[in-house]
Amino acid sequence: MRITIRTAVTALAAAAALSLSACGDGASDAGDGDETTTSEETAAEGEETPAEEETEPPAEEESEAPEGDTQDVFDVGLGDCISNFNAEEQVSELTVIACEDEHDQEVFAVFEVPEGDGSFPGAEAFQTQVESDCISEFATFVGMDYNESVLEIRWLEPTEESWAEGDRELVCTVLDPSGPVSGTLEGANR
Repeated sequence: MRITIRTAVTALAAAAALSLSACGDGASDAGDGDETTTSEETAAEGEETPAEEETEPPAEEESEAPEGDTQDVFDVGLGDCISNFNAEEQVSELTVIACEDEHDQEVFAVFEVPEGDGSFPGAEAFQTQVESDCISEFATFVGMDYNESVLEIRWLEPTEESWAEGDRELVCTVLDPSGPVSGTLEGANR
């Protein structure tokens, strides 16, 4: 299993620029909540006011999530486009979507985490590798420096358990914080 870290590398950009402030996790809910409309009707003099009718609440619209194939997280690779997932939990499967269809993230780089002494490196080591490897590859992939881009980086990293089982991949993804995109972000220059 892997876990994703939703802390955007924006913190690095903030430290480097000293004038930027770190953003939140970039996640936003699509809806602003339920809207309730009420109307009052007054009965004309002499008319009876009908009793309130019991009505069933309107059926919830099904989310039009992009169709895709659910894949084991270890099978996701360079160039795959994926739907969002709960970043607060360990991830074992992801929905891979054709990049020409609406999707949330795109895998733009995959790096091997150095073995070191074989012990689990931890979040700080992963963050350091993201700051060096993912950010430099971001510029090559997107076509502009990360610190100037509106796009954000997320990544998948090994858990302590997956590390013990041989997982050494750091998977870098790019996303548009304003919402899903259709097509690749390669060469997006934004």
